[in-house]
Amino acid sequence: MIVVDARGRIVYANPLVEEAFGWPPDELHGSHIEQLVPERFAARHQAHRAHFARQPSARPMGSGLELSVRRRDGTELAAEISLAPVSSPRGPLVITTIVDITARVELQSRLESANEQLQLHAEELERRNHEFALFAQLGELLESCQTLDEAYGVIGGIAVQAFPGDTGALYALVPSLADAEAVVTWGSAPPARTAFAPNECWALRRGRLHVVADGEPELSCPHVDEAIATGSICEPLTAQTDTLGVLHLRVHRQASAGARGALLADRVRLVQTLGARVALALANIRLRETLREQSSRDGLTGLLNRRSMEDALERELRRAEREDYAVSILFADLDHFKDLNDSFGHAAGDAVLRGLGEYLAGAVRGGDVACRFGGEEFVVILPTASLADAARRADVLREGVKSRQDDGLPRAYPMTMSIGVAAYPGHGTTAQVLLLAADAAMYRAKELGRDRVVVAGAAEGRPIEVSTG
Repeated sequence: MIVVDARGRIVYANPLVEEAFGWPPDELHGSHIEQLVPERFAARHQAHRAHFARQPSARPMGSGLELSVRRRDGTELAAEISLAPVSSPRGPLVITTIVDITARVELQSRLESANEQLQLHAEELERRNHEFALFAQLGELLESCQTLDEAYGVIGGIAVQAFPGDTGALYALVPSLADAEAVVTWGSAPPARTAFAPNECWALRRGRLHVVADGEPELSCPHVDEAIATGSICEPLTAQTDTLGVLHLRVHRQASAGARGALLADRVRLVQTLGARVALALANIRLRETLREQSSRDGLTGLLNRRSMEDALERELRRAEREDYAVSILFADLDHFKDLNDSFGHAAGDAVLRGLGEYLAGAVRGGDVACRFGGEEFVVILPTASLADAARRADVLREGVKSRQDDGLPRAYPMTMSIGVAAYPGHGTTAQVLLLAADAAMYRAKELGRDRVVVAGAAEGRPIEVSTG
């Protein structure tokens, strides 16, 4: 307890002052109260004293200011101060009670720190729960994807949510191409490079994660043309010893110098988590596509097999019935194929069939379906094509086959094809009936001398020859 007069002089100090501040009471007697005020609070203290002198009023403990009091050794003591103005024969006095609140301040500081940590943990838990939900959704959606294109769309949507404010891309390694191609991009400024050679990425070269922090431009991958803000991450996508591509992320979110490392480490964790799930999912989808392709394609020619063609024809006929349009089919057979095998061997026959498959695949329109029906017989489905249009196109194919001489056969050896044409609904409304009609027209072409196109006749009529070689 300290008593101060109107001029700010200490007129009394109790014995506890020495224990608290290091000054003996008699040494403080007569000195100015500002001796106990830290220099940084001197101006504020003078303003408070002037205000109190104009309007003196009691300030009980608990409603006073929390201040710092200077000890004799220069250190400071956290304190709460109450004031009680009194009158005395020597003039107005102020009884000042000072309570050491160091322990309370320290406890409050620890509580605030604990609350901050608790809040951070709660935010981290919420963020992790959000990430868990995102990746659970990703896994569920990827399991339902039938094609790689579907999967790429799902991955892009999840990446935008997982990396807000950042930009990135998923580059796929396509077996038939030499480059890694961007199949998914996200962010306001996605990577400028849409393709690059695998040796332009450190992650693909080394087969492991590659991280570049700001200030390390010399370690940046050659395929990254943009300036690095907080960091750059490349994660190779590997599953079952196969490298499928690379997941690339540029971290743009700003952070203090001390927090950048933690931010980049967090992004690395997310990229690796996403990369592991994406790599496995893409490998499974590729495997399913391969199996579907193998089950639906003819192994020699690469065209659809008979079963797949029949399924496709059934679908086209149902759609044609709903939307009221024509569907034509061509039934083609190579002429004298047995003689070719007998003369040049089965290897030469296989080469001819393989070349014919390549020719038909390139000669039909995008919506058409070409298949190997069996042996040397082929079927082409022409959706929306009228009977007359189908006959013209059949003749173009016939001439194209006739002019082919790149299958290892002598130039003098003739390669010709007989083709029968039928159309829905005139020649039938089911796949079986249509195929029988086109097959009958093809055999009529054989009877007429081969190397020609014959259109199936009406149910009661005869096939009609429309072109000959």
